[in-house]
Amino acid sequence: MYKRIVLAKNLSTKEKFKRVSQYYFRLRGARILWDEQFKLKSEQVPGFKKSAGQELEQEHIAYWKPFRKHVNLATLRICQSISDHADPKCVPEEVFKADIEPTLNGIPSSGYLSLKSIYNRWYRGHVFPEDYFHNIQGNWMDPDLNSISFDDVNSIIKDLEYPVVLKPNRNSQGGKGVLFPRNRMELKDLIGGKTDFLVQEKIVQHAFFDQFNPHGYHSVRVNLYRSVVDNQVHILNHALRMGVGNSLDNLTSGGISSMIRKDGVLNGFAEDFIGEKYITHPDTGIAFDLAIPDFEELIRLSLEVAEKVLYRRIICLDLCYDSKGRWRIFEVNYNGNTIKFSQHHGIPFFDEYTDEVRQYCIEHHWALSPRS
Repeated sequence: MYKRIVLAKNLSTKEKFKRVSQYYFRLRGARILWDEQFKLKSEQVPGFKKSAGQELEQEHIAYWKPFRKHVNLATLRICQSISDHADPKCVPEEVFKADIEPTLNGIPSSGYLSLKSIYNRWYRGHVFPEDYFHNIQGNWMDPDLNSISFDDVNSIIKDLEYPVVLKPNRNSQGGKGVLFPRNRMELKDLIGGKTDFLVQEKIVQHAFFDQFNPHGYHSVRVNLYRSVVDNQVHILNHALRMGVGNSLDNLTSGGISSMIRKDGVLNGFAEDFIGEKYITHPDTGIAFDLAIPDFEELIRLSLEVAEKVLYRRIICLDLCYDSKGRWRIFEVNYNGNTIKFSQHHGIPFFDEYTDEVRQYCIEHHWALSPRS
């Protein structure tokens, strides 16, 4: 990629030096992060270092070589070890982070889309949790984003049904900063001195998901892709994320995940952050072979919401099924996304669209684009 940047005819000499530097630091960061993760995983599961087979590895190297002179085989080997099957088109972790995601989702001006306070204003239909009030840069706002006073906030707090959810307006990946105040005094203490957050209803989960583990939410991650060929939004894959013990459902918080097949049925096993496999839930013994309820509605709603996302081609939604049998969305993710939910089950993250994504990112790589 460095050679292509230096030889790019549409970039000035000054811009070429800038792009080389930007690409170096982005790639370096992706490598360090993935190397640390792989070291941790392989120490716990030594089989992850085992070869995936010479023919498969050579196919993998040839396919991804346009992005990297030396293709790291760690991703492929983990996929093969966990699922007993890997596809040479499985995306190497550092290629996704350094090349593909910033090319498909790298429009800086669209960062406002990650602001949770706009969800119920941008996406209609009451599919997101009800907002009670917001704080944006220290300013108090009502559910419609009208300015209010702190006295108004105090009045709202008195009438809420607890527990409620307090979450940062941005950067709450992995459940970071998400709290569940149980009464008005606890909420008042928690918001003191804070800025850039919102307070919203705590959705009651459906009994179907309680059977895995009654603690906290169990969410479904739906990964979607707006095609660079026809500009249509397509479902890539989906996974059920579950808590273990008293953990959140995020893998980084101690949860586990199981891929959901295209027919809406769990794929037979779950894994934790390290990559350890579970055939049944470690708390309840429930097997990972159940059909997700109201699966067609899950797909319909995911496509409807993703259609409204502008300037992003990878869209990842977190949904839960409430006690009334309605799918609800509580998070829209655009960057820092996880690709292993499908790949560790032997299916490339971009599935049937991998070839077009690869070709587009070769031809329109962010480091070669005039807009970068």
